[in-house]
Amino acid sequence: MLRMRIFAVLLCTMVVGACLAPPELPPRRAAPDLPAPELLPQSELLGARADGVHTERLRAGPDPRAAALRARAAQLRGPVIADPDRARLTGSEARLR
Repeated sequence: MLRMRIFAVLLCTMVVGACLAPPELPPRRAAPDLPAPELLPQSELLGARADGVHTERLRAGPDPRAAALRARAAQLRGPVIADPDRARLTGSEARLR
């Protein structure tokens, strides 16, 4: 019953909304004839902004970051639980049975 009421309210709201006239918007102004922006090479852009936070990392390229990520991934591939802790946990599991 509640679903029917919700559906009826939504349906009435949509019907009233569809019957309304669209709002009066001001006419669009034509864009002035401006020249297209000049495309610059990345090296010029990085040279112009030498004090940026990521400038050195961008100049170095992706290779050092990729190497650091590979080293971190290699560290994470190891066992999650150290062998002494694993033995302690499996020993306590056997005692609980």
